[in-house]
Amino acid sequence: MTFVLRVGVHANNPSLLVLSQNGLLEQRIAARGGRVEWLKIAAGARTVEYVGANLIQVGGTGLTPPIAAQAKGVPIVTFAASEARAVGGIYVRKDSNVKTIADLAGKTVSLAVGSWLQALLATALDRAGLSWNDIIPLDLTEPESRQALLAGDIDAWVSGGGLRGGADEIRAIANTGDLVTNPSVFFARRDFAEAYPDTIADVASALQDTDRWIAQHPKEAAAVLARVAGGPLDIGEWETHIAQRPWGIHQVDDRFITEQQKAADIFFRFGLLPRKIDIRDAIYRHPLNLDRAA
Repeated sequence: MTFVLRVGVHANNPSLLVLSQNGLLEQRIAARGGRVEWLKIAAGARTVEYVGANLIQVGGTGLTPPIAAQAKGVPIVTFAASEARAVGGIYVRKDSNVKTIADLAGKTVSLAVGSWLQALLATALDRAGLSWNDIIPLDLTEPESRQALLAGDIDAWVSGGGLRGGADEIRAIANTGDLVTNPSVFFARRDFAEAYPDTIADVASALQDTDRWIAQHPKEAAAVLARVAGGPLDIGEWETHIAQRPWGIHQVDDRFITEQQKAADIFFRFGLLPRKIDIRDAIYRHPLNLDRAA
């Protein structure tokens, strides 16, 4: 019986972006009598909303959106994740009197609320003995945040590392690698995953093969990403990004579950989730048989 696999794709997940262009997934799904449709999503964190509405069956984001989706009751299961990505951090102007995370009390802090950056900031605040209510969070894009920080209109910026112009006027007060692992997280709608386990395995293996190709062909991959991402990065900047992060995915393991649970517990204590959750309730259990290294 013919079936359709709809996959969400957005500029913040280069693995899915390249996969949407190379035809690997289409070949594997066609062999099972299905076809693939790609749905472009403007804001990556909204991918889980598309899963909830059954507009897509598979997507990928950072660590925060799947946690929020589970807490809201979206029927989602996480099946794979990347290795740690130690990019970005929390930044202030070089002339700022903010020296540590504790100094952010009462300050304005910009970030993409709902993205993985929320977990980065919440973890930093928690370790410093602060809560979400101790700061003034502002939901801004990276370009908006950069502009506001350089102008002195906000006190701090939680960024994925896209400092670009003005980087010499900014300093870090916290680094991502010291706070969260920041993996890419891949998930599916629960009913689809249960009905088509072989398809989920196909998605995972196609992502693994795509990541291997990206790591081995950075110039070609950078050209693809510069063409399809629609963002500010040029080919050279994408090539730098490719060199700075790990490639390859693995089935979710105990380490991943522990990290996600820590973030979920902090979110709940900070009033950022409507209810307490157990991450294990939204983990895909069928084996994917993935080689750990890309």
